[in-house]
Amino acid sequence: MNTLILSNSIVGTHEDCITKYAKTAIKPCRLVVLDDTDPSQVIHATASSLPFGVADDEAAIGEILNVDLLGCSNTIKITAGAAVNAGELLIPGSDGKVLPLPTTTGTYTCIGLALSKAPSGSEVEVLTSLPYPYTITE
Repeated sequence: MNTLILSNSIVGTHEDCITKYAKTAIKPCRLVVLDDTDPSQVIHATASSLPFGVADDEAAIGEILNVDLLGCSNTIKITAGAAVNAGELLIPGSDGKVLPLPTTTGTYTCIGLALSKAPSGSEVEVLTSLPYPYTITE
């Protein structure tokens, strides 16, 4: 009798994506954050949140969802919440969408660089980074 033994020598590590559950209905190509009370679940990011990834597909409440991690080597398509031009730094907006970095004074959370142009509501190709603070002064 042959026995198949499977092994994962690096349990708990992930390369480009991670599996989570949708706490709310999740739309594809939207930034997501971990739920405050259950880190196995995600919700759409808001303008004031710290996203860690992008939903790969649509998911209803409780469904399993693949999340592409920010800062990995692949580019990711993310829904634009306003018109975006290639070369602009991007920040989280409402409902998991991205916005161009504003020009007004303040500290913003940058999540990557737009590699394509996109009107509001369309997908923009993004070279993502780990979220980092970006301060604009006069």
